[in-house]
Amino acid sequence: MGDSISSARRALMLRLAAGATLLPLAALQGRRAEAATQPLLSENDPAAKAQAYVEDASRAKGATPGALCSNCSIYGGADGAPQGSCTLFPGKDVKAGGWCKAWSGL
Repeated sequence: MGDSISSARRALMLRLAAGATLLPLAALQGRRAEAATQPLLSENDPAAKAQAYVEDASRAKGATPGALCSNCSIYGGADGAPQGSCTLFPGKDVKAGGWCKAWSGL
């Protein structure tokens, strides 16, 4: 059991480090970028594939029930919007109902 806790803790720390590293990128985009609609991220985009991004979280392998882009700590879309920005994918919007393996509810 100790190994699974260590693995979970290690995964959490990696996600936190990734989020902290990408946070300055989000600040560089500025509020103007959030107000404008950006191109939608394709599931076939290499960056999307690297994070196992899917537009519909119900199709995600390994997703926790209820985990959506819209309730991820690095999602920047407005409440109720069908899509929004994500610090992992600068210059692209993701579907609010999507999911990727970097999802964090922190």
